[in-house]
Amino acid sequence: MQQFTGTKTVKACKMSRKQAEEIIGRKMRADSDEIEDEHGYLVRYPDGYTSWSPLKTFEEAYRLSETHVDRMLIEKEEVEKRYLAGRKFSFSADYSHLTEAQKDLLRKQLDQMEAYLYTLTRRIELEVDVAANMCVGNKKLMDPVDENCRPAEPLRNQHE
Repeated sequence: MQQFTGTKTVKACKMSRKQAEEIIGRKMRADSDEIEDEHGYLVRYPDGYTSWSPLKTFEEAYRLSETHVDRMLIEKEEVEKRYLAGRKFSFSADYSHLTEAQKDLLRKQLDQMEAYLYTLTRRIELEVDVAANMCVGNKKLMDPVDENCRPAEPLRNQHE
């Protein structure tokens, strides 16, 4: 089989399987009457199809994206994973098999990802500061950066 990666945006609300079955008008499982109720989410897809998803399955697949800050946090997490994977690769045995041109481009790519990641981090921090000034609460969510938005050592060392 081939590997596929998908991304979709859905509307959802927390709801037990039995409540969802009543709303949707069908059983979510063939053995639904014999097993205990489960926590999960009622899900409406962009095409209007409505279904139910178990809590763990849903929360592994979806992140809250209601606000622009939610979406920036998702983007930061995705970019950070790719950046750290690239850094880790650059210390692997497979890296030594690349041509010098490939190594140079990978280094440039990682540098650009790092700069983007920290610009995004700073934007999120500013949004959090604005929210804190509106009495939402102040919590430092990101790794520290210097005045030039360069990464702090803790993140740089996560490649190992």
